[in-house]
Amino acid sequence: MRIATWNIGEDVRNIDGKLNLDSYNYIVNIIKTTKVEIICFQEAIIKSNKLPSIASYIKRNTDLKYSIEFELSDSHINIGSRMGVVICSKYKIDNSTTILLDNPNFIYSINENTTYYSHDKGFVVANIKNYNIITGHCLPFHVFKKNPLNYLNIFKKADELFVNFFEKNRNIILCGDFNYDNINILFPKTMKNCTDLIDCPTRKDRQLDHFAISNNLKCTYKNISENVFDHKIGIFEIND
Repeated sequence: MRIATWNIGEDVRNIDGKLNLDSYNYIVNIIKTTKVEIICFQEAIIKSNKLPSIASYIKRNTDLKYSIEFELSDSHINIGSRMGVVICSKYKIDNSTTILLDNPNFIYSINENTTYYSHDKGFVVANIKNYNIITGHCLPFHVFKKNPLNYLNIFKKADELFVNFFEKNRNIILCGDFNYDNINILFPKTMKNCTDLIDCPTRKDRQLDHFAISNNLKCTYKNISENVFDHKIGIFEIND
């Protein structure tokens, strides 16, 4: 099974990083040329007054006909759009659930004209081909000048839920943009049974994105590469 993880919040070719149909067509071309069967997105457009949802666009233009969406927040790049985490799959999604992380409600003002507010973040869990595939997006604590290690309680609930999924089905894939370089610290209970397959910077000079699989699974191929978005895409071939 070939699966990818990709934060598609910002197309660096465009003014202010905004997405357009060329951005969508680029994503579709990547899916087709790399033969990805399941793709996990973060910062994906779910509702917009200018663009279709990425899930509906992929459904119309590729063999990935199944999807699950978890709408989380307004897009700070594509104004007028709502974004979240999305899984698009060639295979039927048997069931799914969502996990909403606690929002610490940070406020950080750069100047009198620019203020950042912390968005809701979370995960979607989908059961596909007897795999529990979990993808999500965590808060960028660095934007608010905060240390995520001082807020580990936010991750504890999710960590315990991930372990519950593992106990029911040991074929676990946990991926996404976690906005921190060490997934073992964020989700220590889960990572006792898993290995992170990404070991390089994924956005500029930092590793923010992760792709962890349970230790009973095997990875026979991986490629982590630059593209027109501000995060690298990770593509993996996974077998039981």
